[in-house]
Amino acid sequence: MKVLYYDCFAGISGDMNIAAFVDLGIDKDALIKELQKLNLSGWQLKFSRDMRGGISGTKAEVIDESCVEHAFSGHSPEHGHLHARTHSHEHGHSHFHRSYADIKKIIENSNISQSAKNYALKIFEKIALAEAKVHNKNMGEVCFHEVGAIDSIIDIVAAAVCADMLGVDKFVCSAIELGGGTVKCAHGVMPVPAPATAEIVKGLPVKFNGAMHECTTPTGAAIIASLCGGFSEKISGKIIANGVGIGHRNSPELPNILRISLIESEDSCSLPLERERMSVVECNIDDMPAEDIAHLCEKLFSAGALDVWQEGISMKKSRLGTKVCALAPEKDAEKVAEFVFENSTTLGVRLVSANRLSLSRKCIKFKSSLGEVNFKVAEFNGKTRAKPEFDDCKKISDKTGRYIGVVRKTLCNEFENR
Repeated sequence: MKVLYYDCFAGISGDMNIAAFVDLGIDKDALIKELQKLNLSGWQLKFSRDMRGGISGTKAEVIDESCVEHAFSGHSPEHGHLHARTHSHEHGHSHFHRSYADIKKIIENSNISQSAKNYALKIFEKIALAEAKVHNKNMGEVCFHEVGAIDSIIDIVAAAVCADMLGVDKFVCSAIELGGGTVKCAHGVMPVPAPATAEIVKGLPVKFNGAMHECTTPTGAAIIASLCGGFSEKISGKIIANGVGIGHRNSPELPNILRISLIESEDSCSLPLERERMSVVECNIDDMPAEDIAHLCEKLFSAGALDVWQEGISMKKSRLGTKVCALAPEKDAEKVAEFVFENSTTLGVRLVSANRLSLSRKCIKFKSSLGEVNFKVAEFNGKTRAKPEFDDCKKISDKTGRYIGVVRKTLCNEFENR
């Protein structure tokens, strides 16, 4: 199993990430060729060798040709990436303003691979969700400010393309150094970490005050939160290659570098679980028939819920009631809550933040003696878990008249001995 390990001891930014991938071995010409499939003009991506703290590495520079005077300026272009539509411009240079829908359209209409598209959209979504929460807006009301500019789009899509080109089984990260002090951004002077960064890294292991500047930008935080399925200081295996990305800052406290390592690991138990930010939408009901509650639970999946369950409770007037719970991605929580209001008698719902840990899984089509079935396969502690989809088992049971438990056992035995 191949693992890419992010050592974020000095933080991470978008340009440092690109540079580290190229230093690791990603072909820079092939990368640029892929980025040209975005069908965006007016940019250049240049690479050079540089050194920080006595450590040599690769430096990346995304040049926005419409704003050449800011290229190689030495300041980070990633502060204040997003702002709500109501906010005014606070920069002397021009920036494009693009909505999340605009960004999605650019990526989806491009000719980069589907995997790279998925990575890029996930990174943009992380930033949009964070900024929407910081500014108390819906995602649709948030407009990309600097992240909508071409240089930042290249930063993020390059991260996605590199991740896809590398083709590893897992991305893992150390604790992330955020830095300290203050940073000047589009909204004025802010404490480090910037509000968006602090929101993106919620639930992730971090470190503070290793240096008195912004070590991790919103883009860097979103790349880590989107790509990495786990966070650990303990990774075992054989190092195949190392990459060092050089940043634009000279710091007396920490060398402004990002180090990544490609590791060949035989110890699957060293790979942490995948972590996802979720919301639990829940409400208490004591005035609906059981049939109607069952119908509500069934329909909640179509509203965006990933899991739905009921709990028996005793309510405030000693009436027996039902607590209806729905697990959904944070971005879909309000949509699920609205569905509950429209399809139940409740007058209020609770939104509870949750971190979901899950095993990496994949779906495999398997031709058995009973017909083709889908198996859900996951690994944990070096052992493989495989389970046929219930709907496929049910179809076979209905067709053959066999007890569904016998069908499932037959399928599992054949899959295990395939």
